[in-house]
Amino acid sequence: MTHKKNLRAAFWVLGVLLFAALARDFLANGRPLYCRIAGESHWPGLRTVWKDPGAAFVHPVLDSIRRNDLWKTFPYETSVFAPIPFSPGEIAKPPFRPQTTPAKPGTIHPQLSARFRHWLGTDDRGRDVAAGLISGARTAVLTGVTAMAMAVGIGLLLGALAGFWGDDRLRVRRGRLWLTLLGLLPAWFYVFVARSYELEAGRWTDWAVSIALFVFIILVFNSLGAIVSRFSFLKKNVVVPTDLIIMRLAELFHSIPKLIFIFVVAALLPKERQSIWILIALIGAMSWTSVARYVRADLLRVRELDFVTAARGLGFSEWRILWRHALPNALRPTMIAFAFGVAETVILETSLSFLGFGGGTYNASWGTLLNSARANVTAWWVALPPGLAICLTVLTLNAIGEAMSEDKKR
Repeated sequence: MTHKKNLRAAFWVLGVLLFAALARDFLANGRPLYCRIAGESHWPGLRTVWKDPGAAFVHPVLDSIRRNDLWKTFPYETSVFAPIPFSPGEIAKPPFRPQTTPAKPGTIHPQLSARFRHWLGTDDRGRDVAAGLISGARTAVLTGVTAMAMAVGIGLLLGALAGFWGDDRLRVRRGRLWLTLLGLLPAWFYVFVARSYELEAGRWTDWAVSIALFVFIILVFNSLGAIVSRFSFLKKNVVVPTDLIIMRLAELFHSIPKLIFIFVVAALLPKERQSIWILIALIGAMSWTSVARYVRADLLRVRELDFVTAARGLGFSEWRILWRHALPNALRPTMIAFAFGVAETVILETSLSFLGFGGGTYNASWGTLLNSARANVTAWWVALPPGLAICLTVLTLNAIGEAMSEDKKR
């Protein structure tokens, strides 16, 4: 009964975290969610959901308010602000007085009405702690889920190949193998060298295009290999020790400290090029080893079961048996690794933000809040909320992972 109560509480905490992440612009926004000007209705706060906050408005009055940052002082006919009427990272600008000391929880923003209250106080630069806490939830969810989704994708592919084919089951024609390996060189050059400037910008669309282009080039060379394999010399089958290669690669990646590796990469990038998408890509590329090992271990067991033997007897191809029958029965460890991996990613992202990853831009995350608390150690309200949020999130994800692990044992 206690176990079920703890698991129920964990899901409640996870639900609150996801709600805060998805509804950030509705919960913490320095612009009015709704306002009425000269008899016309506008929704400037909601526009930040799909558009850059710095983008110009078509309406001249709204654009003038944006350029002069008068969202909180303009005499609207009617206005509705978010429960936290400040945007993450928002700093007071003239005519407001700059803030040099943290404001205590419940303080009303200087020169504004009582509706503009800092419920959890501010840091030493006047940034609202509650808004940063809500934005940090989105950063944690985005980083944890996206990075681990990438890691699970890589780990599933490599673990499935290692566990199902082993060291003596995968036979590939010599021409196809040679041309596929040869295709790695032009794929790497055209994707990561020729497009290096686009990738340094850190936009996720550029990374998605690069990955798709890399896969496309490899597939083209693989198809060419199938054509040239018709020649007698290149037609001979070669045994590929898949398990040996992939597990040694996993050991190599596992031996590299993630935190140090990411900081080395960050040191090689200009500060203005650092972004959360590069951070996600680096974490995802370094976190696939545990998933691959779990999938491999389960597939070593599944591939010897009777239903796999029956599928072979029915004449199904090995690839169909792998993707349609064997792999779906080995996914439970992946779910466990995903839960624990997200918790680890949250800690890693927080540590990197605390240490300054992100360059000169302000990245509203829990680690950034903890970093700002160092400027004034007596301002407990700056450090306590993000610290509790990190603790609850990691404990919640670990509790869910342990519950799934116990269910697997049963």
